[in-house]
Amino acid sequence: MRTNTASVTTDAGPGRRETKGYLLVLGGASCWATSGVLLKEIMLIYDPTPLTLAFWRDFLTFIVLFLALFLFRRDLLRLERQALLPLIGLGVIGVGLFHLLWVYAVALLGVAPAHIFNYTAPAFVIVFSWLLWREPITWRKMTALVLTFAGCVLVARVHDLSQLRLNWIGVLVGLGTGITWAIYAILGKVSLHRYSSWTVVTYAFGLSSLTLLLPRPLCTLTFPLSQPWHLWLWLWLLALLPTVAGFSFYTWGLRYLSASAAAITATVETVLAAILAALVLGDVLAPLQILGGALIIVGVVILSTRK
Repeated sequence: MRTNTASVTTDAGPGRRETKGYLLVLGGASCWATSGVLLKEIMLIYDPTPLTLAFWRDFLTFIVLFLALFLFRRDLLRLERQALLPLIGLGVIGVGLFHLLWVYAVALLGVAPAHIFNYTAPAFVIVFSWLLWREPITWRKMTALVLTFAGCVLVARVHDLSQLRLNWIGVLVGLGTGITWAIYAILGKVSLHRYSSWTVVTYAFGLSSLTLLLPRPLCTLTFPLSQPWHLWLWLWLLALLPTVAGFSFYTWGLRYLSASAAAITATVETVLAAILAALVLGDVLAPLQILGGALIIVGVVILSTRK
């Protein structure tokens, strides 16, 4: 089994490795930005439950990745017993439990507030990285964190109090999405010490599929049978573009960046998703949303440059 060593880097300067890492994470965020449009179209046309849609997205992603490795790089499917625990945690908690909590966060809080709780993940990543690896908490990192979080609040329009439906259960579930998404970055970084990024993403989504299937196995598995055949086109597009490509780029980028730098940089997805929704769905960007997008971009630039 060929192993890969993932060095724990800092966000002190760009360098070649860091530049490659930032570009990969930005590529992943660009792919993730398409998921909102695709999910909205599928929900409007076929009306699946969010949990069912999450399962098929993750399951088809696993099928694509597993078959690709089985045909072209079968050696990357081998696992090492001593390195299984982080990989299992990554799939069950960082992907499966995250998607499960995300469904309920949207139901309890609404879409925009749920997004903001999800983007507490970089703060949790910074804390976890300091506890595990004593990764320094620098002024550059904290400035980028504050700017990108403030930008996400403005882009998601959470400053509009009419959107808020806060309750204690919803708040706890929302914070759970931030924590579990942070765990993906941390355990992804750990798993990359032993495995290729392709191996990590493949098994993460296989384990996530099993996690999402447990609550309602029969209804989840039989849903596509009751729908028109063209549902499969949408499901495969959702699996290939924002999921296979998005998570592969992001996980690959984790090899070259610190977990905190990757998590902060990924908030660019919010800006790209808002722009795409404006272009495709006709959503109008308010001035404060444009300001929020600018704050996110400035935060990522501060994080990724020396001066």
